[in-house]
Amino acid sequence: MRIFSNFDTKLRQKTFEEYQQHHGVDNVICFWRSQLYKYYKVIIPFVGLILFTLLVFVFFYQWLDGTYFGYIVTAIIVIDVVFLFPIIGKYVDYTMDFIIVIPNSIMMYDQWGILKRNIRTISADSIKSISIRKSWLLYSIFDNGDIIVLTEGDMEPIDDDDQWDVENYGEIKFRRIPKPEKRKNQILKIVGIDVDANQEPNTR
Repeated sequence: MRIFSNFDTKLRQKTFEEYQQHHGVDNVICFWRSQLYKYYKVIIPFVGLILFTLLVFVFFYQWLDGTYFGYIVTAIIVIDVVFLFPIIGKYVDYTMDFIIVIPNSIMMYDQWGILKRNIRTISADSIKSISIRKSWLLYSIFDNGDIIVLTEGDMEPIDDDDQWDVENYGEIKFRRIPKPEKRKNQILKIVGIDVDANQEPNTR
């Protein structure tokens, strides 16, 4: 589905295939956020919102005995819409954000709603190290982690929970990536660099 020029649900597949044709199948990888992200950020909040709404409906219907119930329903729907928009935003992040690794470069595609897309490129020449961080119990259980790329520049990190990278800083994070060790090794091989990537110890 294509809405405007910045929202194309087939962009990931088309971009991946184009780079495969140009660089070869073995020299391109594409990955995105894990199922853990989808459940933790999308499905669980959505189900929770539905259950909360139903409980509130039942409570007010019994308490008010039908009186003014229509007003309560209208107010709850408005509140639900307000809380639903962030959940939809997380779903867009899950389905539309992705990372393409090609020889000498890493490219991050970050979709913001239907009107804005950011594409950032990291040159292999600027990469100093690549490490992995598993700082959450579920990360270890589901083999998820954050891949951290240290590049040339200021080393002051800013922690942003859902964006791919930290703009204008030396520490760039790819969050909630499945099989991070495998992805790290693939990145090192494809971009053609040889760094001593420090594996940070897992914490629970």
